[in-house]
Amino acid sequence: MRRRAFLGLVLAAPTVAWVGLPTLTSAMGRPRPVPPSVRRLPLSGVDRTAVSSLRVKGSLPGSPSLLMAQRGTEDFSLLGVTWLPDPLVQVVAQVRTRTGGRWTDWTPLDPQGEHRPDGGVDVAGALRDGTAPRWVGPSDGVQVRLDVLAGRPRDVSVELVDPGTSPADDRRAGPRAVAFADAVRPDIITREQWGADESIRRGTPSYNTTVKVGFVHHTASSNDYTPEQAAAMVRGIYAYHVKSNGWSDIGYNYLVDRYGRAYEGRAGGLDRYVVGAHTGGFNASSFAVSLLGDFTTLPPSEDTLAMTAKLLAWKLGSAFRDPRATAVLTSAGGGTSKYPAGTKATFDVVSGHRDAGNTSCPGNTTYARLPDIRDRVVAELGAAFADPSVNQTDFPLASTGPVTVTARTLGPVTWTATALDARGTELRVVTSTEPAVDFSWDLTTTDGRPVPPGNYVVRLTGVNGDSRALAYSARVVVDSPLCRGTPLQRALCRAQLRAARRPR
Repeated sequence: MRRRAFLGLVLAAPTVAWVGLPTLTSAMGRPRPVPPSVRRLPLSGVDRTAVSSLRVKGSLPGSPSLLMAQRGTEDFSLLGVTWLPDPLVQVVAQVRTRTGGRWTDWTPLDPQGEHRPDGGVDVAGALRDGTAPRWVGPSDGVQVRLDVLAGRPRDVSVELVDPGTSPADDRRAGPRAVAFADAVRPDIITREQWGADESIRRGTPSYNTTVKVGFVHHTASSNDYTPEQAAAMVRGIYAYHVKSNGWSDIGYNYLVDRYGRAYEGRAGGLDRYVVGAHTGGFNASSFAVSLLGDFTTLPPSEDTLAMTAKLLAWKLGSAFRDPRATAVLTSAGGGTSKYPAGTKATFDVVSGHRDAGNTSCPGNTTYARLPDIRDRVVAELGAAFADPSVNQTDFPLASTGPVTVTARTLGPVTWTATALDARGTELRVVTSTEPAVDFSWDLTTTDGRPVPPGNYVVRLTGVNGDSRALAYSARVVVDSPLCRGTPLQRALCRAQLRAARRPR
């Protein structure tokens, strides 16, 4: 991602103010909300007449714990199995579906235990544990087998989701890139465009102040879907997470299909750090990009990898993260058995879901490609700063400071650090190609006098050829220790101090 300079005013940590321009799309049907249908069928006992069907290739041997007979249903395209929450329960679920009058072989459902909100927050209704939702395509019949490995699952049900259709599903490509000030985000199909029914979403979004880690997932669903079905898959996952799992919204922040198209996941603002329900215990200070499909043995496509890298570069770049570095997150517990609550765990800035929880997600083939994905993210970022910070933002009047700005550069970058007053007058400027940024300003004017009380800015910009780094800015306040309170109170205090110092 070739980044142009973007000026964001921050206090101690960067805060980016985005200015959106209209999204341009190719001619197609107008997007509209698509209300999903979710039907819950209870699963109990073993249907003896259905035991013979277990001889179908791919089924587990032995006697099942629960087995339903082949059953005709209304149309659905996505399914999963749920039960009342119980951390002791471990099951293996398999399904068969009827499509075009023919029954498929048995297909295992992926466990979903590590996808969930943290600590019981972000919940829209009664929580239910369950498998990951699986896309099966248009179907009108289902049969489910459940083998209990541990615990005693209660109120077991199969959830059948019909995500409906929309004229906008026939999307050949994502929208054109959208400009936000001078930074360019990847092409992302918005919730409105993929037909999210916002009436089923509950509560209000929660936000992280920054993000430290981007977790890569896969939906553990079918890879056999057409370009027109991808948006319906996203709607189906959304409905399953809300109506079947009881979450407030879809768990992932972003999704990418096998054709390299990106989708907005959890609502709350594409360009904000929305807290998701994707990596149990570590949803704070992180975000998730999930690949639509099952990448246990089948590798993700080149288009999928390319878009995944663009999303990670855009989001991590806005938080000044180094894709090849590590970061420390504190477990909230509850969603993961790998790290108890309060544990400080170190992750790669670009990590796989399995790094945080006992899961095979994002699939063996995706996980093996994480080093390549990190390299792609670095290439997308171009010139960039990593971990910029300011030592202090509030100084007493006549202090000598200094104000210090430190950072690292990603690759060769010519950087310029500048201290400015409220009118934009440059008070100190340093330009260098050193990989470690270390800039100090002693709170003096260009002629060496202490600066008067007021607001100042220290700014860091950088270039590498035609690639311009996302700029970092921090606000610095110089004030009398007596001048505290609201902005109006501080302004009146400063005026009184200036008046008291005037010659009489």
